[in-house]
Amino acid sequence: MKLRPFISLLTIIVCIGLYAQPTASTEKKHYTFEDQVLGSEWQHVGKPDSTMYCFAEGRLRLKGSIYELHEDGPSTFMGLKRNASHFVAETRLSLFDTENGDEAGLCLFRSREGYVQCCLNNFQGSRRLKLRLQLYSHRLMIVDRPVGSMSEVWLRVTSDGEFLRFTYSTDGKRYQKMDDVEWKLLSPQLVGGEDHFLIGLFSFMGSTKYNAGTTFGDFDYFDYYETHP
Repeated sequence: MKLRPFISLLTIIVCIGLYAQPTASTEKKHYTFEDQVLGSEWQHVGKPDSTMYCFAEGRLRLKGSIYELHEDGPSTFMGLKRNASHFVAETRLSLFDTENGDEAGLCLFRSREGYVQCCLNNFQGSRRLKLRLQLYSHRLMIVDRPVGSMSEVWLRVTSDGEFLRFTYSTDGKRYQKMDDVEWKLLSPQLVGGEDHFLIGLFSFMGSTKYNAGTTFGDFDYFDYYETHP
């Protein structure tokens, strides 16, 4: 009899603890690209150049464009239209046949005046992981980390409604922190755009030595799912 109040209190504490844990949404999207079909849910910024998107050995290949997302011209980018504040997005990519400045990776695009990119970049024959924020004509380099000759990487962004938290992995299991970006820096009130954003993949050709599309990034998959606080 004396244990009942204690058991009841313990039950309440456990229930509160379980309720407070974030839980994954059932609406998880897993794109493997093995069927070599891109659904209508994938969107672009501006008018895309269809020759820059193809499939190779069960992977999505994005050829590097000479245009960036804030410039007039067919940038290489495809994303899902979303408006959730709590989510996780992840991909695995390989960067091939690159020259100085070529890169590929994840991008969250609010407008041409505001977006953030997390990517694997080629710099003077070696690779670097970069995280940067584009605000109007200003580019803020948040992370610029040398990673040797690494050609494959897992990239992940986790949003908790206040921060976009970027991490990376070299084996798909153990993730290391890159840095966080405040959501308010990409608010429609600051950079324009709609309430929604595009979250997806991009490829850019920083070198002018060759024609656009000479270098490319291959993506094995893209995962997106929403979470609950």
